[in-house]
Amino acid sequence: MARNSNEKGEDSVDPAAVVSNVKSTFKKEIIKELLNGSFQDNKMKLGNDALLLVVEVAKCLVTETCLRASTHALQEGCEKVDIEHIEKCLPQLMLDFP
Repeated sequence: MARNSNEKGEDSVDPAAVVSNVKSTFKKEIIKELLNGSFQDNKMKLGNDALLLVVEVAKCLVTETCLRASTHALQEGCEKVDIEHIEKCLPQLMLDFP
């Protein structure tokens, strides 16, 4: 986990280091099928630009989740992010990304 120390000697997460270590890929075809399956009108189609935008938003969501989970892990004195850290940040994350 990437750490920074501030003037008070407290550790914090280095966002740039976390972001550079996050590797997320999304298959456009899968996201397209998921979105098309949720449309109530069968005539509605998803444009390629909109699909690319949804993929980028999903990547941002994954990155933000990693940042928040690493902050939780650091606050608990852990060197490694576990599923429990991700679970702790999900409720607030879901409120922030409606």
